[in-house]
Amino acid sequence: MKRIFTFVFLSVCAATSRANVVDPAPQRERSIPSINWTDESEGARQLSEFSGYPLILLPIYTRCPGPCRQNVDRLKAALADSSNNPRQFRVLLFSFDPSDNATTLANYRQRENIPLGWSIGAASQTNIDTLLESIGIQVGNAGVEFTHPNIVVFLDSKLRVAKWIYGTAYTGRDVDLALRVASGESDWIGRYAQLLYALLLFAGSVLCVALCYHLMELFALRRSNRTGPGIHPFATDR
Repeated sequence: MKRIFTFVFLSVCAATSRANVVDPAPQRERSIPSINWTDESEGARQLSEFSGYPLILLPIYTRCPGPCRQNVDRLKAALADSSNNPRQFRVLLFSFDPSDNATTLANYRQRENIPLGWSIGAASQTNIDTLLESIGIQVGNAGVEFTHPNIVVFLDSKLRVAKWIYGTAYTGRDVDLALRVASGESDWIGRYAQLLYALLLFAGSVLCVALCYHLMELFALRRSNRTGPGIHPFATDR
């Protein structure tokens, strides 16, 4: 029995240590530097222009053959289904491809029918690296294309990371929740998700051990009944 509990304890420790491994990922309340970027009109812009409003930040690049288009389409659909007033937040499609410029951004807006209220930006490699690092995203080169996570990041009015969503399975309701958090509403579950995971893992492990011990006792009792009176395998000297 002692060996079983030791095994469970070590398993839980290993799982929680894996959960604490530092991987590139967004960090809640981390401030985003006010980098310089350029829009499709060749206008020089700064990220600080979005201060005062929640900002939906979607990293893309205009040559992306598929995933970025899916990301943009999903955000369009989710915002169309959202109950939030579009005037109460801002949207920025930010290219992490340093070869993107005003011309490619303008063509991208027209080709993908980007809403006029959304901003599209390009930047130098230095500013790209600064922004991606601050939001915890890694982008890699794959020939002439890029490997990148499908993620949309929500910044609060002070340009701090408030919430993020991976993938393209989210809905307008998910966007509403993320915007509420970016507007200052508490996100208790998101903040303590790792702790909850560790507690649930520990509770599940303890229940598993208790069940195994109970089954072993039943097996030993049944075996004892078949072989007649004897010493119970789990008996101890008193």
